[in-house]
Amino acid sequence: MNLGSQWSNLFWLVISIFLCVEALRIKIGTFRSPGPGFFLFWSGVALGLLALALVVKKSLSEKRGENITKLWKGVRWSKVIFVLTSLFIYAILLPRLGYVITTFGLMVCLFGIIGRSRLWILGMSAFITVLITYVIFCVLLEVQMPKGIFGF
Repeated sequence: MNLGSQWSNLFWLVISIFLCVEALRIKIGTFRSPGPGFFLFWSGVALGLLALALVVKKSLSEKRGENITKLWKGVRWSKVIFVLTSLFIYAILLPRLGYVITTFGLMVCLFGIIGRSRLWILGMSAFITVLITYVIFCVLLEVQMPKGIFGF
């Protein structure tokens, strides 16, 4: 059994208990009238259940002597670095160029990394993604996104 993994799972279990206790301290309220700790409490419960499931699964697991290096074997580091760089550039350009243009560019880059498709398929996929997210967040939920230099 991988002892490091068990300690990690137990750590998240302790964090979930802490979240639930703090949420109860600041009043969770009811489903009809949620208090300030409502979301925190139920997030702690969900985290605790997931952590507990992992502790039990790992305890019952038959595999012995797993090696941490197996976890990183076969990782394509160039793709990881490309995605992280893309997200960093996205965060820098978002306030300047706005949500629509910057997100479109990010989606083209990320969809291009997933698979080598034709450019028009990448563009349409990115356009549909931006359109759907814009309608959900900006129109329906009325979230204010950066407008950018073109006003959209």
